[in-house]
Amino acid sequence: MEYLKAILLGIVQGLTEFLPVSSTGHLVVLEHIMAFRAPALLFHVFVHTGTMIAVIIVMRRDVVRLLLETGRLISEIAGNLKEFLLSVFKGTDPEYKKLVRTNYRRLVIELLAASIPTAGIGFLFMCFGGGLMTNVMIAGIGFLLTGITLLVSSMLKPRSEMPKDVPVSKFLLIGIAQGFSVIPGISRFALTWSGGILSGFSKKTALRISILMLLPVSAGALIAELIHAVQGGGFTVPVLFQCLAGTVAAAVCGVFVMRAFLRLVQTRSFKGFAYYSFAAGIVSVLTGFLL
Repeated sequence: MEYLKAILLGIVQGLTEFLPVSSTGHLVVLEHIMAFRAPALLFHVFVHTGTMIAVIIVMRRDVVRLLLETGRLISEIAGNLKEFLLSVFKGTDPEYKKLVRTNYRRLVIELLAASIPTAGIGFLFMCFGGGLMTNVMIAGIGFLLTGITLLVSSMLKPRSEMPKDVPVSKFLLIGIAQGFSVIPGISRFALTWSGGILSGFSKKTALRISILMLLPVSAGALIAELIHAVQGGGFTVPVLFQCLAGTVAAAVCGVFVMRAFLRLVQTRSFKGFAYYSFAAGIVSVLTGFLL
């Protein structure tokens, strides 16, 4: 029975991750209703990894270019460091390579910059606010805040800036906003998409940035939570298989939803999702009181 619950929750994750509604908020409420017994934070990280896999499948060309540019960037940083050391110890004239030479290279730096405040905020919440991250009442409040965010962002007029024309400082701000999406009910997509629109991106570019920002965050969270689970002794074989069942369901469902949503977001308003978030917030608060 727990495996069926895990698969259902994985499907919900795949359905909601690429919509401007909180996937974590839905998981928290449904886990509360179904009395799902797997460690909540560990399971959440696994199913988010499932949607990360969906991103890799659907946006594989972008992902491959980003990985290649990351490898080249690391190699060239090492080469420049070597040139610096040679200039110090041998008195040679250093010949440094320009690190930011392509748009994809700049995007790598921007995504990594955005991930730093996200990781910091997520770490603080895991250390000091773990109880908030699985609380149904908090999820209800988060849904209501998401609805407000979506209503406000629907009033903004998108422009046509490209990532190469936007300062890294704005990506840091988007990363800060993304960090608060660890609170259940607060949609990561709504925050990052709205941040992209505020930064001057078109709807299409804001969507692309928001989706790609999921990759380093999900990978880092998976590593951190695996280490925590192994050290805490809560990483049993049944729990592992439940997490994997949810991950597969999230990945498969996420691929189909993401492809459909890539077409939808460029032509539709998010007001409908705002009203849905308000309704989900009310239901979540009532669930917290009654169950």
